[in-house]
Formats: sequence, structure tokens, C-alpha cells
Amino acid sequence: MIPRNLEFDLQKAWRLFLFVTGLALVHSLETVAQESHGSFELEILPLLTKHGCNSGACHGAVAGRGHFFLSLWGSDPKADYEQIVHAFGSRRIRYQVPEESLLIAKPSGRLAHEGGERFDPESPVAKTLARWIQAGAPYGDSKSILQFEVTAKKIEPMQIPTVFQLDANLVTDGPAIGQGIAGQDITDRVTWEIDPNGGLEWIEHNPLKVRLVRPGRHLVLARFADQVRSLVLIAPYPVSSVRKIPGASWIDGHIDELLDQANVSPTPLVDDLTWLRRTSFHLIGRLPTLEEIEFFEQLDPSGRKPMIVDQMVGSPEFGVFWTYKLARWIGFRPIANEPQATVAFHKYLKARVSTKHSWKQIAKELILSTGDSHEVGAANFSRLAADPRAHAELISKVFLGSRLGCANCHNHPLDRWTQDDYHGMAAILSGLTRTRQVSIVGGGQVTNLRTKEPAIPKLPGGAFLNVQLGEQVAQGNLEQLTEWIFDHKDPKFAKVLANWLWASMMGRGIVQPVDDIRVTNPPSHPQLLERLATMLIDSDYQPAVVLKAIALSDTYARGEAQGDGDLTDPSFFAAHDSKVLAPEVLYDAIGDSLGGKLDDQTRAIEWLDPTIASDALDLLGRCGKATACELSNNQSLQSLSLPQQLHWINGSLVNRAIESRLGFLHQELDQDVENEDILVRMSLRLLTKHPNQEELRRWTEQIPEDAQERKAWFEDWTWSLISSHRFLTN
Repeated sequence: MIPRNLEFDLQKAWRLFLFVTGLALVHSLETVAQESHGSFELEILPLLTKHGCNSGACHGAVAGRGHFFLSLWGSDPKADYEQIVHAFGSRRIRYQVPEESLLIAKPSGRLAHEGGERFDPESPVAKTLARWIQAGAPYGDSKSILQFEVTAKKIEPMQIPTVFQLDANLVTDGPAIGQGIAGQDITDRVTWEIDPNGGLEWIEHNPLKVRLVRPGRHLVLARFADQVRSLVLIAPYPVSSVRKIPGASWIDGHIDELLDQANVSPTPLVDDLTWLRRTSFHLIGRLPTLEEIEFFEQLDPSGRKPMIVDQMVGSPEFGVFWTYKLARWIGFRPIANEPQATVAFHKYLKARVSTKHSWKQIAKELILSTGDSHEVGAANFSRLAADPRAHAELISKVFLGSRLGCANCHNHPLDRWTQDDYHGMAAILSGLTRTRQVSIVGGGQVTNLRTKEPAIPKLPGGAFLNVQLGEQVAQGNLEQLTEWIFDHKDPKFAKVLANWLWASMMGRGIVQPVDDIRVTNPPSHPQLLERLATMLIDSDYQPAVVLKAIALSDTYARGEAQGDGDLTDPSFFAAHDSKVLAPEVLYDAIGDSLGGKLDDQTRAIEWLDPTIASDALDLLGRCGKATACELSNNQSLQSLSLPQQLHWINGSLVNRAIESRLGFLHQELDQDVENEDILVRMSLRLLTKHPNQEELRRWTEQIPEDAQERKAWFEDWTWSLISSHRFLTN
């Protein structure tokens, strides 16, 4: 029998042994983890992303899969670590037998897995996960202060198919937390994405190589942890026999640089009358008149383009047209059942644009203005949104060129915006009332769908703001948001505006679509976009400065692509990307070219309210009455419905204008003007083009001598011109 006091001493010794053993085990796990530099963020999470475990189709879905919730593409590493290591009593991890952990057994196919087999049980992936679990599943080094960069090295030969070797490395931009990880090659841990139908294919994985089998501009995306990068790869087109002539302006220099890299020859320059027509549509929204054409042709060809551009941007018509453009950009629509508010909003935009106010100042006023919206026109911008979330999405779309709405339910899969960014911006705007009296009252709240708690006001991609309720705090938060948007050190709005102006003139943006600026949708010509933005800043955000520079470049004066077989990537801007005229502009062009107004009203581009009754504009495809207009309208007549196309052929819209006794055609017919003179003048009015001798000969031979038949022939001929590609496009 053991003495009682000795038995007590043995129990204490046993407990001490267990305690010391436990400490030793913990120390051993920490030592192993330290020796292996195990890191959940840098080593484990990228493997799960690479094999699709946290994709939207798997556990990265909002509702998760099988009660296993991961953030989309690893955007919330700490929450993912909690789910994998600690949730459900750590049931997904078995430290004693790592290979039997659910984290390995299910995706490797050893246990039933709805997502199927993602990797082999004996693969390096499975072994890496097992080593990490054996080391105690440490969180390890954090990438919160790290970035990563991707590079592409072209491999000879230098023609199609072009081969690039891709690499990815960690870089640090902060304190050296986690010594030794900066500069680390992570190529094999990055998730690389290409469009398999986009002319790219993987050909080797060690080292990683991609082959470009189609000429043009190609995009490769790279994901690591919660970050994403993009690479633009250029494959040259076959050698062209056309000699490239360098453009005359600095804009042409940027465009020519990429054209040379892609071995692309631009289309020839259009003639000066075609340039005049195009410029008139783009700067003042209408056709040049017969008198303006005659004046232009009398000027010295060497200096007439700058003179005409200066006249256009200095005219009242410039203000009218760009009021219309601004209204369409911001999504102007009538305020329901409050015509006074709609009128005030219209007057505000017209007054600001026509008096050449800074567009940066206009934008700030649209965000910050409060008061009686029947009197303070700018306050109605806030009323275009039904709630704080819609307001945040509207501001981000118009002034940031970003689709922030993608971060509502989860972090943006293709951009840096998080759910906290989305709901934090909405929280800043929740203190606004959106009734007739727009005011900042404070006290409003929105729910963060991630935390299920009231969202904390936050600048997108930046700091959290004051959470205290009250009017003064809400006003301060809104002002901080506005200052962040228009920060001169990071001119986000300048780039957005420059890109939109370029798209308005060139048919597509340097970033396309214009409201989708993000790291995974890089600009085709980043230096050009930077310089255009700088021009705006230096001119106090006057669009005319940028518009003039574009209009006087050779890039703008290029002809259209040569035929349907031209597959040159339009982002090179080797040809002008002409668009069908916007409905309001086309409506005015019909009346201007044929003479007389189609209705006893002002020009259609002055009808900012899309609910103004007009069957003709509805026929031409104007934006819906119940919703805001889009940033651009590129609808073609060929995309109109069959009834709409039949109306164009037989309806009153075009035919009434052609048959009008007050129109140019019938005035000249009634005055017995010579056939050839009518053909020349109507061709100039409709197409801004002199008919050549062959056209005149062919047409005059067809004209009947009988007066009634002659009238009918000219009406049919006019209809054919007004239905032509040249008339319908800019």
C-alpha cells in the first residue's frame, strides 16, 4: 500500500508531467511551423483558391456548401481560417493523422465530396496541406502588408504563335513582417486565368508558359490571397504591306506606339468634309449646314480645322449638346410627380455647362447639394437613387467609373472593393433624406450583409469614419467621401472623365466599358489616359480642352475599318469606331437635313426628360421611360424590331419630312432648279459629301422628265440617302 501523502505527491508529479509534455508539444508544433514558415495566407489559402474550393460555384458562394463557408476567392483570410481550423469543434482538421482531415480527404476523393476530386491524394497539394496540419495548422505570416507582382517575358520567335513565360513574386510595401518572404517566387501558388476562347493556351507549367495563337491584345489574370493582378500581352499581326505614317500630335504618338508593337497599319485619314461632319456631330450634336460647309471649303486647308473646332466649342450649341451628354451620363430622369424638381434639375445642368463651370465643381455639387429640390436643382441628383445602396452604386458608377454593386453580397471578385467598402459607403449616404427637401439628418443606417450589424461608415479602400449619429457627423462623413473621390493626389474622377470624353469622340473608351474601371480591366493606353487626365486637372476640368486635342489628332480622323473581314482589335484605335447616332441626335439630323422642324418644339437634344411624349424618339430607340438612361447608346437601326424597321420604310417619321412642301427638296423642285444642282446640294445637306462625276452621271440619266415622276424619283433618292450608313452614323 502506498502512503497517502506519497500517493498525493505522485498525482502532482503526473499532472506536472502532463503539463510539461503539453508545453513541449506546443513548443514542438511552433518549432515545426517556424521551420517550415507555414503560413495560411501565403501557402494554404492560395492552394484552395487554385483548386476552386472558394469559387462562387463551391464553398465561396454566399450560402456556402455543406455548412462550410469560405470567402469568395479568399478575400477574408481570417474568417476562412476560423472555418477551416476551429469551426464545428475543429472537425475539418485531424492533427494526429493529417491525411484523414476532411480538408484533405474530401477534395482528394478519399471521402464523398459533392465538388468532386480537386487534387490527387498523393499530389504535392495534399502533402503541403498535411505538413501544415502536422505543424499545428498555424496562421503564420500575414500578407496584409504584402503585395505581389506579375511579369511576362517574351520567348523567341517574335511572331505568331507568340510564347510568354509568366512569373509572380511577393513584394513588400511596409514593415518587414515575416522576414524572408518578400521577393519569394509564388508562380506555382498563383491562380492564373485566361479566356480559353480568346486565342491563348497553356503549353508548360514549369516554368509557366502561355502561347498566343491569335494576334491582338490578350489579358491574363492572376489571383493570390485576396488580391488580383492583370497582364496585357500583345501578339503581332501578320506583316502589313501598308506603310505607316506617324501621326502629327502627341495623342498619335501614344496610339502609334502600340500600333507598331502589334504591327498594325491604321486606316487612311478621311477627307476634310467627312472630318467636318464627324466633328460637328461630336462637338455640337448636329449636321453642318450648307452654309457652314461652303465657309469651311473656302478656308485655307492648312489651318481650317483648328479654327472650326474653336468656333464649335465656343458656340452656344456646344453648351446645349454637352448638357444633353452630361444628363445622359449621370442618368437624368424626371422626379416622379414633381415636374418642378425636374425643371430645376434641367435648368441647373444647362446653366452650369453653358457658363463653362468646372466639371469637377459640378460633380461635387451633385453629391453635396441639399435644400428644396424644386429650387436647388443639383439636390435632385440624390433623388435619382431610391436608397443609400442605390446612391452608392450611382456615385461609384458615374464619378469613379466602378461597379461597386458587385461588392454587395461578397467582396468584388475582380476588383479591390470589399463588402465593408460597399456597405460603408452606403452608410455614409444613409443620413440623407431623398424627399423634396433634401437634407442631412443623420441617424440613418444600413445593414452590412457580412456582419449582419449596422454598417460602419467607410471610404472605399480606405479608413472607417465616425460612427456617431447626428447631422454634424453625417455631414462630415459625406464631405470626406467627396474629398476622397476628388483627391488631387489620386485623381480618380479626372481619369473617369477623360476616359468618357475619349469614348464620346472615338466610339469606345481607353478603358471599355467606361463604367468598369478596375485592375482586371486595364486601359489599352495607360500613359495616354494619364496625360488626358492631367490636361483636365490643369484646365480646371474643362472638357473642351480634351475634346479639342482629340478632334485635331490623326487618330480621330481615321476612316472606319475596311470591311467586315477586318478583325483588328478595336482597342488599338487603328480605325474610327463609328456608332449609329443617338436617337435625339438622329431625330434632329432628319429635320436639319431635309429642312423645317419635325415638330413645333425645340431640338430633341434639349429634351432631357426621356418621358416627353414622342413616338418618333421611341421608334429610334431612346432609353426607357421608367429607368435612367445608360452612359451611352450604341443601338443600330439593324437591331430595331421589325415593326420599327417597317415604320422607317413606310411610316411618317422619314416620309413626312421628305414629302413636306416646306422642305429643301420640294422648295428646289418647285423653283425648277437644275437636277444636278439639287443632287449636289441635297448630297451636301444629307451626307456632307460632294457626289463624284460618275454618281452625277448615273443619277441624272435616271431622272424622269415628267414633273410628277421626277418628284417621286427625287423623294425615293432622298430616302435612299437618309437610310444610308453615312447618314445614320457619326
